[in-house]
Amino acid sequence: MRIIVIGGSGRTGILIVEKLVAAGHSVVATIRNPRHMAETVKRGAETIVLDLDKSPLSDFTTTMKGADAVVFAAGSAAGESSALDRIGTRRTVHAAENAGVKRYLSISAIGASTGLSIRSMDDEMKDYYKQKRAAAKFITSSSLDWTILEPGELTDGGGTGKVLLSQQAINEESVPREDVAAVTVALLEEPKSAGKVLQLTRGTQTIATALKAALS
Repeated sequence: MRIIVIGGSGRTGILIVEKLVAAGHSVVATIRNPRHMAETVKRGAETIVLDLDKSPLSDFTTTMKGADAVVFAAGSAAGESSALDRIGTRRTVHAAENAGVKRYLSISAIGASTGLSIRSMDDEMKDYYKQKRAAAKFITSSSLDWTILEPGELTDGGGTGKVLLSQQAINEESVPREDVAAVTVALLEEPKSAGKVLQLTRGTQTIATALKAALS
């Protein structure tokens, strides 16, 4: 498949790019900062500089033409408003529809779809969840074959290959970014995941087993 990874140079995005290429897919990574191009190119991705907030929507549409899927792995940087998550989602959903791409997978946050209370969170996290929930509305009301992945707290370091996936609310646990990337690849390769919102944390099942259980 030809897959567009929005936010391909981020800490999670770069791992998604890496694993998609390793799985034999053709990958196009979009990045905001040209200084990060060497990293995505080194991992085998065609790389295009596009700013979620400033680049014309037509540029995103052009980039997506002929693609089989779009992965939204972008996120606001430290000190930025989380509104970029909502704005970027809305714009890339529209671009995918305009380009005729049907498959769209978005990386969100655990509990965003299951009514997780945000009352005790600080203002930054409250805003983050509000933007993620607004973004999900754009996705689920679109014409796309969408999947939303809601991982727990992201950690760096090697993945374990053992996870818990569920369509229902689960306890908040952390999960390595590398395992999030591996699950993303598995979801894109599983048509039955379309139209599903999945919670993801570290767990005891292999990714294949966890995915089969979550979708059964």
